[in-house]
Amino acid sequence: MRAQGLWSQLRERKVIRVAVAYVLVGWVLMQIGEVTFEGLGIPSWALTLLIVLVLLGFPLALILAWAYELTPQGIRKDPAGHIEAVTKVDDYQEGAPSIAVLPFDDMSPKGDQAYFCEGIAEEILNALCKVANLRVASRVAAFQFGGKRADIHEIGKKLKVQVVLEGSVRKSGDNLRITAQLVNTSNGYHLWSRQYDRKLEDIFDIQEEIANSIATALSVSLQNKQDDSQQQIDPKAYDFFLRGLSYFAKHTTQDNVYARQMFNQAIEIEPEFGRAWAGVAYTHGFEYMYFNASNVNLNEAIRTSDRALELAPELASSHVSAGIAHCMSQDYKESEAEFEKAIGLDPKDYEAWYFFGRAKVHEGDLQRALKLFDMAAKVRPEDFQSVLLQAQLYTSLDQKGKAIEVTRKGIERVRAVLELNPDDNRARNMGAFALLRLGEEKEAKEWMTMSMNNAPMDSIIQYNGACFFSLAGDVDHALDCLENCLIKVGNISREWLIHDSDMDNIRDHPRYATIIASFPE
Repeated sequence: MRAQGLWSQLRERKVIRVAVAYVLVGWVLMQIGEVTFEGLGIPSWALTLLIVLVLLGFPLALILAWAYELTPQGIRKDPAGHIEAVTKVDDYQEGAPSIAVLPFDDMSPKGDQAYFCEGIAEEILNALCKVANLRVASRVAAFQFGGKRADIHEIGKKLKVQVVLEGSVRKSGDNLRITAQLVNTSNGYHLWSRQYDRKLEDIFDIQEEIANSIATALSVSLQNKQDDSQQQIDPKAYDFFLRGLSYFAKHTTQDNVYARQMFNQAIEIEPEFGRAWAGVAYTHGFEYMYFNASNVNLNEAIRTSDRALELAPELASSHVSAGIAHCMSQDYKESEAEFEKAIGLDPKDYEAWYFFGRAKVHEGDLQRALKLFDMAAKVRPEDFQSVLLQAQLYTSLDQKGKAIEVTRKGIERVRAVLELNPDDNRARNMGAFALLRLGEEKEAKEWMTMSMNNAPMDSIIQYNGACFFSLAGDVDHALDCLENCLIKVGNISREWLIHDSDMDNIRDHPRYATIIASFPE
């Protein structure tokens, strides 16, 4: 750890504060002993003993300050010393290579393999994310250009990357033809290209070959090879798994159900497919958190995440799914342990940082949640959710200045996303909050109304509508949205609702008390 990082850790854990306080108190005690012991007839060796005890206690006090922290819930062990403070997210060297992986074009006879094309691109993207000193545009940003004939130079400018990987897939039965090319965004020249004519069972080899070829072309080292166990997965199971990923990425109620169906079909073919089990766990965790907080979803999230951990403990996604499940069951200690394991396995896993932050909000530890959301924002530089949630937490902590500061950062990210994809309803929905905090009430209400009309059965969007109109002072409208979200659309999290400062304007209303009372104990 660098000296600056160590100093930051010492301040973060209040070790320096404890050291200064201990020295002052120890000095006062020795002064009192020197003045009073002789007058009280206490033997002279007692003063020597006091000095020795004070000196011996100093390192012990520092160790305890390092290992434990004082919280509103009492003194607790500080596991891993707050992993967000000791985990390094790459500071890319100036001039370091950067790349965006676009979803491959579907050239199949029926044009029904878009999910497969996206899946291949995502797997290559994930492999490249493990390359040291290579900046990779996230799936969310790069996939905005899928199916669009955007100019390569424009893509490079908007995503701030030097090269783009693009390609196509022709899939007919078990036969695959995959073409891939690496293009320089500044001049449009091809740096590398290749065509693969293989069987479906060779898909993992192809993905690894492409990732290695890109690493070679960019003169960087791909040190994390494909896991051998993945090579043995039945191609048909993997096909269903990719379908599940495609649905799950949309984060709507119905697509969440479709994703679970696809993951379960993958498991039927390959019962020990750990990634598919983690996928199922994710869908139950998401549904419990956002759509339907039922015991069935909670129990299934725990069961399937346990199975994912059993089959694939080396995958960060297994531990993230377990962290979400334990959070929903209010086992916050175990949830924290699982998220920290996930981050230890993959410090660049955005979901690990983001959902760890949400878990801390559920727990009521808002200060820790702020740090975790900040790490999520660093891992995914174009993400707006983790930034705007910080504004909400700063408001809850009565730090209005900080709330405005991060809101300005958040709306910049939202506008950048909407420039790439004007149909991003989630960006418009959350962006409405940023505009409202910045005093742009007219545009804010337009954005919120549009997002709610576009997704009338999306509980996340509708719940956010309740928060928005509460902040805007429209109490009745806010309560209408909250009741609609709870009764007609899908259940919401009681813990999140209780800690959500956006609802402060409606908490004293009798209808709000009725809503809270409707939650099962």
